[in-house]
Amino acid sequence: MKKLLSKFFVLQSLSLLTVFLYGLYLHEAPAQLAFTQYVLPKAVEANTQAPDRIAIPSLGIDLQVYKATIVHDVWPTTDLGASYLSTSPLPGETGNSIIYGHNWTSLFGKLVNAKVGDTVIVTYPDKTKKTFVIAYTSTVSPDESTILASSTDKRITIYTCTGLLDSKRFVAVALLKE
Repeated sequence: MKKLLSKFFVLQSLSLLTVFLYGLYLHEAPAQLAFTQYVLPKAVEANTQAPDRIAIPSLGIDLQVYKATIVHDVWPTTDLGASYLSTSPLPGETGNSIIYGHNWTSLFGKLVNAKVGDTVIVTYPDKTKKTFVIAYTSTVSPDESTILASSTDKRITIYTCTGLLDSKRFVAVALLKE
């Protein structure tokens, strides 16, 4: 009986170690929040400006925003807040502004609860604010990068990972409230 219990605890320990190591790998994986078919627009330079904060009050989300630039197909992420894709338009300008972050409770973990009509507030370093209203949400695979395509309206696309082993992306698209 002792031998059986000993084997059980060894297997349980190995299982927990495997889960921990896989979680660590996901945390550090460079493609964690990437879209695999995304092609950077030609002749687009990274913005020197960036929003300072993004808030979705109905979800209790209020995060610092950090500039991110894709280099060699690596989508930079931060553990401290949300990432603003600096090659996308500034939120409030014409086009599709892209902000993304990890699916952690302290970051965009609650984004999957977003509803049409929810308000998104983007604040700039000079304390000016742009208000957006979520128009739709969707769950897509990482190869459905058309969700990030340029647009003729003033929108912000916010996304995080979701699904089994973060295999999908949960996306909320919000339009500027004018």
